[in-house]
Amino acid sequence: MAKKDYNETANGSAYESSNQGGTGHRAAARDKVSNLGSSASQKIEESPLIALGAGVALGAVLGAVLPVSRKEKELLQPIGSKLHDAGLGAVDRAKDMGKQKFDEVAGDTVRNFLSTSTSSSGSSANAS
Repeated sequence: MAKKDYNETANGSAYESSNQGGTGHRAAARDKVSNLGSSASQKIEESPLIALGAGVALGAVLGAVLPVSRKEKELLQPIGSKLHDAGLGAVDRAKDMGKQKFDEVAGDTVRNFLSTSTSSSGSSANAS
């Protein structure tokens, strides 16, 4: 009979421990999630700029993935047009300034080159 009691007790405790194991796993998972949350908030407090950068990156990814709504198009169209026009104006001014600077630098170089080649061809013509 001792064996029977032992088996019943062993089976009963095995059932109870497996039943508690399910609850134990849930409690462990809950603790891990709680620890993860407090760990994340601690890291954010330690380095807020990295957290800000991660948030901006996540927002950019979500913004690129999600479709644009009609309302967003209505609200952002005037701003986009202004930015586009300003960008074109800046590009045109940069081209003009670049051409002007190139003409200044290249003009002097070309004049020096031409004057040097003219004087050397003139001296070689005199030598013949």
